[in-house]
Amino acid sequence: MDTVTRLVSIFDVLEAAEGPIKIDEIAAALECSVPTAYRYLRALTSAGLAAQTVDGGYGLGPRIIQLDRAMRRSDPFLIRSGEVMAELLPKVDGNLMVCAYYAGSVICIDQAWPDRTIMTSYDRGRAMPLLKGAAGKAILAYQPHHRLRSLMVNQADEIRSARLGRNWSEFQANLKAIRKAGYSLSIGEIDPQNGGIAAPIFDENGKVRGCLVLVNAADHFRKPGLSELADTIIDGARRISLSRQ
Repeated sequence: MDTVTRLVSIFDVLEAAEGPIKIDEIAAALECSVPTAYRYLRALTSAGLAAQTVDGGYGLGPRIIQLDRAMRRSDPFLIRSGEVMAELLPKVDGNLMVCAYYAGSVICIDQAWPDRTIMTSYDRGRAMPLLKGAAGKAILAYQPHHRLRSLMVNQADEIRSARLGRNWSEFQANLKAIRKAGYSLSIGEIDPQNGGIAAPIFDENGKVRGCLVLVNAADHFRKPGLSELADTIIDGARRISLSRQ
C-alpha cells in the first residue's frame, strides 16, 4: 500500500469508527508501524482533516466541515438538486433526497425533509445498499452489463433476497422493467414503515450519477395516483441531470 493510498485509507478507518480511535488501532488497520501512522496523522491534523481528541484518540477534523460547506456552495449537482427539490416539495406529499453513486456506494448527499414524523435509517452521508430500496435499484438498473454480471456471480443470494431475480435472465428482466418505467418503487425494504420512489440522475455522458428519491409512509404508495407521483419524480431527476435525458 503506497503513501497516498494509506492516507486516504485513514478516512475509511475514521469513518467506520464509532468514536475516537487510538493510534495503534489505526496502524493495525493500515498495516503499518505506529511511527508511520503518527506521521500520516500529523500531516492530516496539520491540514485540519483529522483532529486529536481529549482522550488521545483521533477523529475527523474541522476542515471536513469547511469542505462540506464549499461543496454545497460550488457543486453544480448539489446546487441544482437543492433548487429542484425546493420546487417539487409543494407538489409532492413527502420528503425528498438526492443520492450520489460512487465506487459502488449509494450515498445520500442532500435532503428536503419537512415531515419530521417520517424517520429514516439513511440520513445524509450514510451509505445505502445497491440491491435494496428505491434509491439503490434506480441506480442498479443503469449499471453496465459487466458490472451486473459480476453482481450476479458474486451476490446471487442477495439478489434473490431482494426479489430482483433467481437467475441472470430474471435479473435482467427486472432491471429492464425499471428502465422502461423510468423509476423504481420500494415499500418496506429499507425501513419497514417507509416506502420510496426513485428516478435516476445522469451526467453529461449519459452515465448514471445518482437518483432523486421521494420518501413517505409505506401506505402512501398504496394509494391511487402513484403514476402521477412517479412522473413528477422522473421529471425532477431529469431536470437535475446534466445530460437532460
